[in-house]
Amino acid sequence: MLLDGVRVLDLTQFLPGGYCTRVLADLGATVTKVEVSTRGDPIRSLPNGEAYFEALHHGKPVVQLALKTEAGRARLLELAETADVLLEGFRPGVMDRRQVGWDQLRAVNPRLIYCSITGYGSSGSLRDRAGHDLNYLARSGALSVMPRANGVPMIPGVQTADLAGGMMAAIAVLGALVERQQSGRGRRLDVSMTDVAKSWLVLQRGAFDAGVPMLNLVGGLPCYHVYRAADGLLTVGALEPNFWRTFCEAIGREDLVPRQADPGAIPEVAGVLAAKTQAEWMAIFGDRDVCVEPVLDLGEAASPATPITVDD
Repeated sequence: MLLDGVRVLDLTQFLPGGYCTRVLADLGATVTKVEVSTRGDPIRSLPNGEAYFEALHHGKPVVQLALKTEAGRARLLELAETADVLLEGFRPGVMDRRQVGWDQLRAVNPRLIYCSITGYGSSGSLRDRAGHDLNYLARSGALSVMPRANGVPMIPGVQTADLAGGMMAAIAVLGALVERQQSGRGRRLDVSMTDVAKSWLVLQRGAFDAGVPMLNLVGGLPCYHVYRAADGLLTVGALEPNFWRTFCEAIGREDLVPRQADPGAIPEVAGVLAAKTQAEWMAIFGDRDVCVEPVLDLGEAASPATPITVDD
């Protein structure tokens, strides 16, 4: 695997760091989950939290130590001596106050890559604020572009800022590992989940800065919408004109081709799709380029063993 021999210490809690190190483990790294409290990762205390912990950390050896004790700090420094990467997700300054921050860790291992995943970054007026995914989405502006119910933005069913922060941390770590091959030195990294969420608004920010309307991809276009079939839901994502034309031909409504961006066409498409089942429509669409797929629940959408495929 790509990261064979790379040793990672995961001191993070909840989702962001756990997802990051799961990605690194999928790439072949050896990840040790370090629970820095005798109570363990606080994700365990959530309703059904042990299932969440297992989903993020299965296959990782788990070490428990207390950073507030001299023995715990000594044990962490010992682990860090032979590690390639250490991830932590505490508020800025916590690791330094425990005397196991960047300066102390690189003193025992100059090749160590030290990555902090923070809510608002390690500097600035918001650095010490507590927060979670929903707060980061709010501060970044991402929540404001979500669909609304009764005027209130809907909360995404996936923790977007957490997962985006974890993925960005994995990318940063990989970059630092490449750099270290040339320099021989470690690197301190800081990933702000709020800033990562801001970076994901690249199209919305581009439209805003240009003073033009944002593309309505939250259900306002007939060519990009979730519709009801007779027994379930269908997604239509026919953004390109040729895909939309093929879709209209398949449902017998070629008259709708010029109305690809007309919200008034949504009820007409809905009326057609509601007349048949998911399976009937998918048989009709067949291999045509229509960008239509059924909405599957978690039981129907099997989870891959790993989302990353590496060929020799």
